Amino acid sequence: MKKIIIVTSLLITICLLSCKEDTSTNSTPANIPVIANTTNAFAFTLVANSYTSNSAYDVSFSTDSLACSITITNQTSGNASLKILDSTSSIVYSDSLLSNKVLAFTEANKGIPKSIKLAFNNYTGTLVFALSRNKK
Repeated sequence: MKKIIIVTSLLITICLLSCKEDTSTNSTPANIPVIANTTNAFAFTLVANSYTSNSAYDVSFSTDSLACSITITNQTSGNASLKILDSTSSIVYSDSLLSNKVLAFTEANKGIPKSIKLAFNNYTGTLVFALSRNKK
């Protein structure tokens, strides 16, 4: 009986010593885009680590008066692109997302957005993109 108690205590001690707390400071999951898509607004956020994807999103805008914001940080590899297209597939706006940058601008008379295409090829970096109707 004494042997069983000693062996059990030893096993419990080993199990408890092998447990360790996750002390990583970055708990944001990589490669899972967060998307918000409502009438007259679209937002896309991605923390990417060697991410490859081609995605298209249908959007619903009632005006061609737009406010846009693009923030890229920690971009270290790969390439990516953004295209905003109207109902005739004409480009309203396009950008290569190849370097760290912060852009914010308004745009009008280029077409009402109908779809947004985002392409990533082995991309590592953080992208925050937002498009909304510009209230004049």
